[in-house]
Amino acid sequence: MCGSKYEHASNKTAYLILVITIAIFLRALAVILLPQDYDEPVYLRAAFDYAEVIKHKDFNAVIDYPGVREHPALVKLIYSGAILWLGKFATYANAFYTSRAVSALFGVIAVIFVAFLDPLAGGLLGVHTLAIKYTSQAYLEAIPHAFTIAAVLAFVRTLEKGRDKWFWLSALALGAGTAGKFTYTPVIIIVLAYLAFFEKKIPIPWIVCYGLAAVSTFFVLDVTLWHDPFNRLLEMVTFHMSYSQGAHVAEINYPWYQPFLWVLTSSPARWHPDVFFYFGFDGLIAIFAIAGFKREWMERRWLVIWLTFGMLFLLLWPTKWPQYALSVTPAVCMMAAGSIRRTYHWAIEQENYWNYAREMFPQPGKGFWWSIAAFVLFIALIYLSAAIRYTIGRVGWSHITSQSSFLPSNTVHDLLPGINGEMIIATEKGAAIWTPPESTDHPGLWQVFNTNNSGLPTDEILSLTRDTHGNLWFGTGYGLARFNEKSWQVFHATDLGLQNDRINALVASPDGYIYAGTLSGVTIWNGVNWKTIPSLSNEQVFDLFVTKDKLWVATRRGIFSYSPVTGTQSFYPTTASANAVIVDSYNTIWAATSNGLARLQGNDWIYFNTGNSGLPLNTVLAVTEVEPGLLWVGTSESAQTGGTPASFNGQDWYVFKPDNSGASGAEPLAIVVTNNEIWTATRTEGIDIFNLGNKP
Repeated sequence: MCGSKYEHASNKTAYLILVITIAIFLRALAVILLPQDYDEPVYLRAAFDYAEVIKHKDFNAVIDYPGVREHPALVKLIYSGAILWLGKFATYANAFYTSRAVSALFGVIAVIFVAFLDPLAGGLLGVHTLAIKYTSQAYLEAIPHAFTIAAVLAFVRTLEKGRDKWFWLSALALGAGTAGKFTYTPVIIIVLAYLAFFEKKIPIPWIVCYGLAAVSTFFVLDVTLWHDPFNRLLEMVTFHMSYSQGAHVAEINYPWYQPFLWVLTSSPARWHPDVFFYFGFDGLIAIFAIAGFKREWMERRWLVIWLTFGMLFLLLWPTKWPQYALSVTPAVCMMAAGSIRRTYHWAIEQENYWNYAREMFPQPGKGFWWSIAAFVLFIALIYLSAAIRYTIGRVGWSHITSQSSFLPSNTVHDLLPGINGEMIIATEKGAAIWTPPESTDHPGLWQVFNTNNSGLPTDEILSLTRDTHGNLWFGTGYGLARFNEKSWQVFHATDLGLQNDRINALVASPDGYIYAGTLSGVTIWNGVNWKTIPSLSNEQVFDLFVTKDKLWVATRRGIFSYSPVTGTQSFYPTTASANAVIVDSYNTIWAATSNGLARLQGNDWIYFNTGNSGLPLNTVLAVTEVEPGLLWVGTSESAQTGGTPASFNGQDWYVFKPDNSGASGAEPLAIVVTNNEIWTATRTEGIDIFNLGNKP
């Protein structure tokens, strides 16, 4: 009897170790492989800001930090602690992975909490794809997820042991979970209220003490409330109320039953098949949970209360993001474990009676199973190490496409950074102005111009610039349009003094002039009328770049320099078409040509191509200076679609391919730098965005 007891304890320990190992492995894989999600840069930006003011010991700035204030500060402060721990190694990439690792740690802790109550339920939570995804990203979910589970399970322990340390640990955990994110608290409070009033009938004074302990913990951990608790808490609550009724929620327009879909399907496995190598068991787990409703109502009614009221809350709350379903996944897994265990015992009874399996399958020894386990572990380690190498370059990359946003077309010809982080975008189906979101729960704002709602002469937008008066200029396939926020004015070839009105290039000079390049030369707007440059009247122009005293013109034959003051010009022929031109911080002239990247030295060009450098492809369509001495170029396949960006610091090249970075592999047409990010316009995949590496 004693031996059986010890054997049972040993088996439980072995199973707990297996569950925890699987949870760690799957979340480590998700940390590495999951693409950057929409909210992660927002939370990391806040974490970097917190870390900066903490370094300067400006604690008032921590309390009054205005960013992402609609959510409590605890998780963002924990991420900032990880950034401070990184010290001089706190690049964006390192902070990104470290914050994800912190999140995944709490995701594993949540599994451990459930597994100690019920190892099988812990195993189900360990493989639950929705839980894995949102507790392995730099989101706000993992920490309140773990703490609210702890609050409930500690309170359940109180029912067995009386009001001891578990009672107060439950209160502290509830306060900490609320300080992580509000959305987990309403359902948990209902569960705790049921346990307190119906299961144990705890006296009201003790309930009041419990509430005071939880509220005090919440207040201590959410530093945002310290200076003005009532008004700031009211702002948080009213923000979420108004946001749930706002335009973004209405725009997404999830159906009222969407929470059922999150719980009954393994959506993350469908979204990220390269991360979840198994199909996902979320739906099957939910079915087993539903099958156990009657039994759990008799045995563990608090679980039914948790799941029922949790789903009711998700159904009634208009904001139906998938991560909100994490508030009910622990209850789902615990109820499912009971049903699975009951089904297993029934199957064993049938097997003991009929002996089907023993007759059909041989019984291998322990050595066989240890060999299988070792082989699986070996394959897992190889897969994980390969995944690390594969994905390390993807961090910091994000994408804007017509499928994921209001971008009019995935063919993007030009980009123009605006004020306050906005970006003006020229596409094949109109122009767009994107304004970054003010908070994590808001999308970026989009304003789209096309021939149906503006004065644009065509939807094909090729080039962009903004003049000193703030007017936007749009170079199109059929003329030039100026927009002054109120009205439009269009100029065609006859107005420009040219034979062709396909505006390939636009640039504004600091003295107020606008230069437009077409397939038949260059024309200049002086604020009153247009004047052509006669010597360039037959040139096919692809790009323009203006410096203090010169206009640089990239043409099919080479690079021209033109002085607007003296009217003199110089010509530097290239061996192939010059597609773009820049003058860098050191006054070096660079040309993107169809025969490589060219640097002007004296009157001659020095070419960097695939034969003598690390340039990935010889056709170079775009070049820009990211920081002094560091260039980014966009190269193109000559005979097929696709292309590759690359960086060049004067000596070393780094090539950004889909297999070593987050680059889409589409043909880069324009590259700009704004707010420490590199935006690349592509011909077929919208916009690739790369964070340069320090502060977001």
